[in-house]
Amino acid sequence: MGTAVRRVEDPELLRGHGTYVDNIVPTGALHCVFVRSPLAHARLGTVDTAKAREAPDVVAVLTGDDLTDLPDHRPFMVLNDTCARPLLARGKVRFVGDMVAAVVATTRAAAVDAAELVEVDYDPLEAVVDPEAALADGAPLQLEGLGSNLAAGVRDPDDVDPFAGADVVVRARILNQRLAVAPMEGNAVTATPGGADEPYDVTVHVSTQMPHGLRAQVARQWGWDPERVRVVAPHVGGGFGGKAGLAPEHAVVIEAARRLGRPVTWTETRSENLTAMPHGRGQVQYGELGLRRDGTIVGLRARVVGDAGAYAGFGGALTLGPTRAMAQGVYRIPTIAYDGAAVLTTTTPMGAFRGAGRPEAAAMLERLVDMAAAELGTDPAALRRQNLLQPDEFPLTTQTGSLYDSGDYAKALDKALEIAGYDELRREQAARRERGNRVALGIGLAVYVEVTAGGGAQEYGAVSVDDDGGVTVSVGTSGHGQGHATSCPR
Repeated sequence: MGTAVRRVEDPELLRGHGTYVDNIVPTGALHCVFVRSPLAHARLGTVDTAKAREAPDVVAVLTGDDLTDLPDHRPFMVLNDTCARPLLARGKVRFVGDMVAAVVATTRAAAVDAAELVEVDYDPLEAVVDPEAALADGAPLQLEGLGSNLAAGVRDPDDVDPFAGADVVVRARILNQRLAVAPMEGNAVTATPGGADEPYDVTVHVSTQMPHGLRAQVARQWGWDPERVRVVAPHVGGGFGGKAGLAPEHAVVIEAARRLGRPVTWTETRSENLTAMPHGRGQVQYGELGLRRDGTIVGLRARVVGDAGAYAGFGGALTLGPTRAMAQGVYRIPTIAYDGAAVLTTTTPMGAFRGAGRPEAAAMLERLVDMAAAELGTDPAALRRQNLLQPDEFPLTTQTGSLYDSGDYAKALDKALEIAGYDELRREQAARRERGNRVALGIGLAVYVEVTAGGGAQEYGAVSVDDDGGVTVSVGTSGHGQGHATSCPR
């Protein structure tokens, strides 16, 4: 701990010797290009592919009507099964970037040219891009059969009173804004069909952060035995949550390869990445924190509206799960009331980003603690220290059901303050304010506990010591930029 370690995987990557999906496309593979909606919300009329089918080097053109025999796409965390997404749009398009058609040709250039020949009839509908506006009466509906834009929700009993005994309650509306994941390498997939006389029904080379889960999804989508599906994740230029599970684009490419009996590949452009890869965050948080005048926290109420985007992307589930689970943070909070709503909007489907719902909880809670310190005239670090869970309280189950095994949060906080020179920073801040300096000194504090090894109880791991003294570590985790090679002993 605390020792600088030189990364061992960097020379290969810096010298351009990495094996990314787009670098290892087999000779003769067909190239897929998607026709995407320029409108956020519209009735989908005729999709005329005649000219595209006749274009040079085009092998196939697929639309939603060609894929009705396949199950609709469901993310690996299903928020609402009613909101399943057609692999290619049918009836309506629901966000800018929704896929309307797929063109498969012998070269990418030919596929791009032919895609421009697909003529689509759109009948524009009103868009709703704000999750709170999507809950209003009369808001345009994403899925008329659902009856509203509420995809799912959780609500604690109304008789829970988080502010009993509170002298002070601080309140805030906090926006944890939507963002694009934007990994260095976008989505990329190559599907190679197999057969009954071959080891696999399909081999999928894919840029993913969860190859095991993707294999399970592929097997379910086509009814294959998981052992007959091979997934290869070579070098991955970042995942950050956006490459979690089987994307609809992956499924279309696999189906095209299956139908045509030839390898098919697709690599996302940066424009596609920004519009179509699941976005992250996207919460509107109404937080209230109750305290006594001596600084003791008595309760927390949180009402959180999570943007699920189009088709109830699984990011909406993070509002109902991880954000709620981590709402207590590191503090002794006797009572918590949490209500969450996951809302459909005519925007890019939501997914995970860097912590997947837990940082959103920390941002809300830490902001409220700062506001409480200001209201009480207390040092923010002192207020935090006063309310931290203590080592002798572990293990414990929080008010939202999270099991904490151990912790010494005060020790970690005090060490961080010491390293930062917190007391001196506060003196400098006060001096600048007294002098009326135009350049202010801001000091931010946050104390954060994280969920680790989520699902780890189901994952494989083994360590063996070799005769020469070396150590071999076998794990089921997948490296996508975190430095696995460096962290594993050699």
